[in-house]
Amino acid sequence: MTVSRQDTTLDPSAVVSPNIFDVLCNSTLIAPILLANLLSADLWLLSEKIRSKYSPSEGTLETAPELIPAVAVGEEGLSRVLSEIQRQVDRGFKHVHPNEIADIYGYLDIQTERRRLGHEQLNNTLGKIQQALEDRAALGEQQNALTTLILNDISHERFPAYIYQNYDLVHAHRKFRGHGSRAPDGLTSCLDETTVFIALVLALNLDAVSGIAILSSQTHYSAFGYGPNNEPWWFYGKNRLYSKKQWRLMVDENFNGDAQRCFDALFADFNKITTAAGAFEFDTGHCSIAIADLQQYLERIDDFFGERPQQLVQGLSHPRQPAAESPFNAILRQTLSIQARADVEQLVEQLPDPLRNSVRYAYRAWAVPDRTPYLQAGRRNPLAIKLASQLEDVSAALLRLQDIKRIDSIFNDRERVALPDETLRLESGTDRDKALLLHVLLEHIAQRHKQNPNLVTSAYGLENSWVFYQNTCYQLSDLKSVTAPLPSAVLFSL
Repeated sequence: MTVSRQDTTLDPSAVVSPNIFDVLCNSTLIAPILLANLLSADLWLLSEKIRSKYSPSEGTLETAPELIPAVAVGEEGLSRVLSEIQRQVDRGFKHVHPNEIADIYGYLDIQTERRRLGHEQLNNTLGKIQQALEDRAALGEQQNALTTLILNDISHERFPAYIYQNYDLVHAHRKFRGHGSRAPDGLTSCLDETTVFIALVLALNLDAVSGIAILSSQTHYSAFGYGPNNEPWWFYGKNRLYSKKQWRLMVDENFNGDAQRCFDALFADFNKITTAAGAFEFDTGHCSIAIADLQQYLERIDDFFGERPQQLVQGLSHPRQPAAESPFNAILRQTLSIQARADVEQLVEQLPDPLRNSVRYAYRAWAVPDRTPYLQAGRRNPLAIKLASQLEDVSAALLRLQDIKRIDSIFNDRERVALPDETLRLESGTDRDKALLLHVLLEHIAQRHKQNPNLVTSAYGLENSWVFYQNTCYQLSDLKSVTAPLPSAVLFSL
């Protein structure tokens, strides 16, 4: 049996805030994001809002609701509940286009990513992205313009900072950056939308859904599902949910009945299927999905698209390489039968410690045995790195923090962690959030001045937080230098 590194290890700091390279090198990172979404009280509230439109039940979040029936299928061939989920995702969130990512989130430093993920793995992943972008450029002038921008960035050893977020972070952008009902800029990418859509499908416990898979490539993620009566659907993106009828209509009207050409226009670089039963990678032939389960998904895909996509045909032509399934798969299978948030909590508690903690990191809980991964993730935040390069010393850093007037947690929960870039971008944070931001800024400043960044430390208490630098203690509630707190006032330190 072939077991790749991504099957067996998870970098906790990557779980905290996975970027595009993290997930492409290790797709197991998707599972903690999905489970963190299912732990979101706000996501369950949204599911109840959708449920109330299609179920007479008045059950609350604390009661186990009945299965939502396979409600009447609309004219387009889609369950109305699925259509409503898609409508809520489309209405509530804004998809960030490639040309906006860098403006909002900054850039990833490719050399740093090589050192962190390994030269061979990163270069291989980057090469596949470049090839996919060049193939897309052939599709039209608009795609070509976007591709040229990103390829130019790569030549300068940087890449737009696609950083994936759990539902509560997505929701925080709407709360802290929105204007009334208008969705804010800088919100979701395709993986965010896919994991939110799947989480809502699972939370609604639809009896019309018996299987869900993530169909993905180097540049896109989507969700494919089907029910017990073979009603397949494809969530390509936040404003594109296709029934089999809609797909066939698009093929006939726009591509003269050529299903493969239509598929290529949307998803030419399709190269992976990820399910609760395992994953199948076309390029390597690595497959952790049991033959019977894989066959079931293949039959549903064939049925939906009208023929087997050539990308899949080519992938199946490679010798099959057995691979160990993701350690999360046993838990993910059980999410098809969850009825309340408490069910998810129980499932997470069943995981062994490293996996359970990875979900907590994705959820951003301070209550983890080791909080260092939050600091490690924060050190890589592009906006904080850029800001630190513009600050001369600690006084300048304190002045910048004074500009962040709001003291609210972006999660409405002081026991959850906002990373430095999130505090900067959303212009709000608790004393703990601001302490983590100041800690990271001072490390970068110290490093630039050829000082030891390890001389920066921070401490966190019940009601306040402190950062220590150059024999001075800075209290985050008022951003002033103070006498160091008593050890009894400190709960944990970084």
